[in-house]
Amino acid sequence: MPRSSYSARSRDDNGPVFLVLVIAILISAALIVTQSGEARLRKSVQVQSDSIVSPLITLITRPIRASEGLFGSMSDRRRAYEENLVLRAELQQLREENSRLRVSQEEIARYEDMLSVTIETNVPLKRVAARTVNDLTGPFVRALLIDAGKDKGIKLGQAVMTSDGLVGHVILAGSNSSRILRLDDLNSRIPVINERAGSVAILAGDNSRKPKLIFSEIDADWQEGDIIVTSGDDGRLPRGLHIGTIDSVVNDEVRVSVSSFQKPLDWVWVAIFDPIAEPEAISETSLSENISEAELSTAPTHSDTTNNSDATNNDDDATLAIEGGTE
Repeated sequence: MPRSSYSARSRDDNGPVFLVLVIAILISAALIVTQSGEARLRKSVQVQSDSIVSPLITLITRPIRASEGLFGSMSDRRRAYEENLVLRAELQQLREENSRLRVSQEEIARYEDMLSVTIETNVPLKRVAARTVNDLTGPFVRALLIDAGKDKGIKLGQAVMTSDGLVGHVILAGSNSSRILRLDDLNSRIPVINERAGSVAILAGDNSRKPKLIFSEIDADWQEGDIIVTSGDDGRLPRGLHIGTIDSVVNDEVRVSVSSFQKPLDWVWVAIFDPIAEPEAISETSLSENISEAELSTAPTHSDTTNNSDATNNDDDATLAIEGGTE
């Protein structure tokens, strides 16, 4: 009896505890369910907010990015402008150097032509290169000035040439410059010869581009295309300097196309040629001395006189002996 009452009392005491335990389990389950629902809700809200905020951020940042691109483009343009200035300066410098190089190449080509040109003359010529300018203040219509004179051995009458042929001759030589009379000047007279026929004449300038031939032989043979060179008959220019070719033969008027006039005259060279000098004049005193020396060299000496007198005496003795024998 007592034991059964104790058991009933125990069951009555455990009832509230069991109830509390069940309630706690239910609350825990409810919390778990609530937290998982909140997580899903939070994730859903985050996704929706991202979908809404992302276009707004893109829209807001678009001007910022555009401004950044604008500033970047301006910086690149500034840098490109500065580089362009540097490149332009270098290009201008290269153009100037190219121009100087082109001028140097042209000068070298002219020098090569001058050094390699063949002159058909048996007279060795020393060449002095010089640069020409037009003589605008001189007394002649067609004359040149060159930047070479007596300091380089240039003298009156020497030939001035290019690689194409004769230009003229020196009419005045200064210390470091000279005046050149061109072949086409009115005052120019040069003896010439036809290489083909051997006909000779005087090439006379008349201030035209094509000088004419004068004082030609009556039976001279001139034909278009004949090569004309210096004859050297004046003794001042060597024979064989090329002048040009016969351009036309009309009514006994022969015109010559000068080869050196076919190109602009810039660089020329002067043929250092010394003509045959005239014999020196002999004074009366020198002539008397020469005659006295000639008489002394041909007069007999004392020994020759003695020998001659002995030979004469011997001849006389021989003659007397012959006469005595005959008698």
